[in-house]
Amino acid sequence: MKFDFKTFWNRHPIWSALIIIAVSALILALIALGFLNLWTRHGAVVTVPEIKHMPYAEAEAILEDNGLHIVISDSIYDKKFAPGTVIECVPKAGQVVKDGRDIYVTITSFSPKHVTISSPIVNVSSRQAISYLSALGINGIRLVSVPSQYPDLVERALVGGKPVSVGSVISVDATVVLEVGTYVEPEPVDAASDSLPEAEQAVAEDLGQSQYLDI
Repeated sequence: MKFDFKTFWNRHPIWSALIIIAVSALILALIALGFLNLWTRHGAVVTVPEIKHMPYAEAEAILEDNGLHIVISDSIYDKKFAPGTVIECVPKAGQVVKDGRDIYVTITSFSPKHVTISSPIVNVSSRQAISYLSALGINGIRLVSVPSQYPDLVERALVGGKPVSVGSVISVDATVVLEVGTYVEPEPVDAASDSLPEAEQAVAEDLGQSQYLDI
């Protein structure tokens, strides 16, 4: 016996409506799952290749070939590597990620980083000045001793022969020369007569000669 939907609908309109709603919901759910799998690329994964110490262009091409995208997250200056070299990536090589994932990389910059001197490095102790410069990433620090009444006090700071003070902008690759005071002992006096002024010494000599003649 052939099922007559029209007759069933007329006899059971409520059940017919519920069946239509259930079938429609099932179809919509299947369509939604299909789009969701397509959107999230469910099951499509890839292993992050090794790109450290590669030039940026080469690393970008390798990631693109593997369905991944490269994104520069930071750059630092490092003389050990050529400019534009990838020195770090996240996620790291060997990790399994979804196809199309962004890979964040740190590369070496093409010019040294510059910093602003915001704290005094003159008229402070050499230890304080060295500690501050090192915290800024400046490793080229040279100490030069100069005569001073204040030992271990930085008298001047120079970069390329020019004074450096608060507000100066310098490269972290620069060499900072710190002129540090060194106390110099005064020369000792050999005789008591040498401590007298020249005029007084001349008068004393004349008096001595006069006494000698009177005798």
